[in-house]
Amino acid sequence: MPALQSPPPPPVVQVREMDFCYGSSIALEGINLAVERYRITALIGASGCGKSTLLRCINRMNDRVPGARVTKGEILVKGKNIHDDDVDLTQLRKQVGMVFQKSSPFPKTIYENVAYGQRTHGVKSKDILDDAVERALRHAALWEELKDRLDQNALGLSGGQQQRLCIARAIATRPDVLLMDEPCSALDPIATLKIEELMHQLAREFTVIIVTHNMQQAVRVSDYTAFLHLGKLVEFAETDALFSNPRQKLTESYLRGTFS
Repeated sequence: MPALQSPPPPPVVQVREMDFCYGSSIALEGINLAVERYRITALIGASGCGKSTLLRCINRMNDRVPGARVTKGEILVKGKNIHDDDVDLTQLRKQVGMVFQKSSPFPKTIYENVAYGQRTHGVKSKDILDDAVERALRHAALWEELKDRLDQNALGLSGGQQQRLCIARAIATRPDVLLMDEPCSALDPIATLKIEELMHQLAREFTVIIVTHNMQQAVRVSDYTAFLHLGKLVEFAETDALFSNPRQKLTESYLRGTFS
């Protein structure tokens, strides 16, 4: 008899039939998405299509916007509905880290930037903090560059270093999921290449979801791609398949540049 195969692990993030509104305006409608562990998933689409809104739904960052709310459906992270009454937002955002479009280091030392998340969650031991800072900086390919400068102000770093520092800060608490909202849009080509190389390394330990307006970047870095249009998920597939043989005419039109 053939050996029984283990069932595939459940998705880390599941979005089920989700509608999301800003006030009376529908921003996302009927979204279904399943994100696999240790993979990079790219969200693409024209400006205003809802890709950043969808990304921010996953750690409830949109809660900060008055009138913004999920009106239908659910979002699960590791099987848990993130809108359940017993969900602690601080713990959720520890579990689902985020890196923003514009690098935003705190006006503190490099060390304190990376240690911030651990301190927020009550860690006081210097040994634990030291280990967390070094581990995160190594993951962000910054340790060798910065290990002798940890007491310097993070605002003195280059733009690319600042963005990698923000990645280190986001992963220092060991999240399950790392959200990245156009993390390279403000960087030069060399710094962009470093971030893209870093994404592949991060995906060995974290599940990464990235919003990008750069289709070539999606091809280079992602395993799966979701194409959104006017708040709806048009197509979701393995990146190679979506770009080489899209199933939907709208996807094909967007990829060819004939989209209007």
